[in-house]
Amino acid sequence: MRETSEWRPLALFFACNVLFGAGLFSHAFLYNFYLEGLGVREGVMGGAAAALTAGGLVALIPAGQVVDRVGAGAGYLVAVALSSAGLVAGAFVESTVPIYAAAFLAGAGTATWRVATGPLIMDLASPARRARAFSWNVALLLGSGAAWTVISGAAPQWLEATLGIGPTGSIRVGLVAGATGTLLSAALFAFVRPAASRPYSREAAPTHPPVPALAHTDPRPAAPQGPGRGVGVPADIAKLVVIVAVWMTAGGLVIPFFNIYFLRQHALDVARIGLLLGGAQALTALIVFASGDVAARLGTRRVLLLWALPFAPLLWGLGVAAALPLAVALFLIQGFIPPATNPLIDQVLLERAPPGRQGAVSTWRNAATEFAGLAGAAAGGALLEATSFRTLFTVAGAVAAIGAFALLIRLGPQSATAPGPR
Repeated sequence: MRETSEWRPLALFFACNVLFGAGLFSHAFLYNFYLEGLGVREGVMGGAAAALTAGGLVALIPAGQVVDRVGAGAGYLVAVALSSAGLVAGAFVESTVPIYAAAFLAGAGTATWRVATGPLIMDLASPARRARAFSWNVALLLGSGAAWTVISGAAPQWLEATLGIGPTGSIRVGLVAGATGTLLSAALFAFVRPAASRPYSREAAPTHPPVPALAHTDPRPAAPQGPGRGVGVPADIAKLVVIVAVWMTAGGLVIPFFNIYFLRQHALDVARIGLLLGGAQALTALIVFASGDVAARLGTRRVLLLWALPFAPLLWGLGVAAALPLAVALFLIQGFIPPATNPLIDQVLLERAPPGRQGAVSTWRNAATEFAGLAGAAAGGALLEATSFRTLFTVAGAVAAIGAFALLIRLGPQSATAPGPR
């Protein structure tokens, strides 16, 4: 009974995130098709994805301050307001500057949501359950995202057939419907209450035994900072954040363009691409569920490294895959890796957070995400417009290899840390 009561607040929070994700997944799947219907070039598609992450970069420090000063719950509600407004606006804009502005606003909300989510899970989950809670949150988002993606892919054809709406108009309706789901998540969040107050600090029984300092860290003691003040983080965390940013840039280069990849390279229609991407997300959700359980047993850092190393070869394979079955297989396998590594990265960094600084650490962890998305999407769009998908995947694989080996060097000596309680 006690275990069930402890999981109940987390389950409700996960449901909020599933609803929040409706707008994000429908936008991620449909927006390039919307822009293609407007006759927008690939460079602008990449620019819109870059503006999404630029908005996130601008919002990160204020979001961390809101989390540390006012609370992660307030940050979540701000995220809902910003994201839903930007997503709705993005469904109606048709010229370059407004497209970028709407994406910027949605990105600010999405980044605020990510900054608030980690500390909320730390508060809602007991130390013994954090490894599973972080991965299960991502897995549930992916599983529900599969449904949102399939619905988003099928909705335009259904609207065209039943209501006589044109292709661009039907995609616009799908985008607005998804954004409405994001807005409604605020109503459900009003019922989220932690089972007990668990403000996180390194003194508060971490998931694993105390983590030794990373190699080559500055031996000088950090200047004391009160809870909720400042945006700096210790040197070991800052170095790891830089490595994470490099690693995630590989995904940022290619993720915004997979829908267009299957449309152009393999001649799939929108509905079939929706089924493919939705099915991939559903399968990935199961993999991430399992990854969280394995990390709880074997250790977070070890599992993170096991995921990171194969990413580059898989991307290189996609660059040369001519047959659709091979391309789909490689797409599915590489698609497991970014979602599986994200919660592990969250846990590794938040377990190193000084007392009262989880908001600041979450800010910089998400700065890595936003920088990777900004640099990756802008560079990926320009590279695709100038060259080909083969070149795009080759470059992304090289970046993934650099990031993976940097993670191996930085975390390898610690990967044998004993696993936490089950």
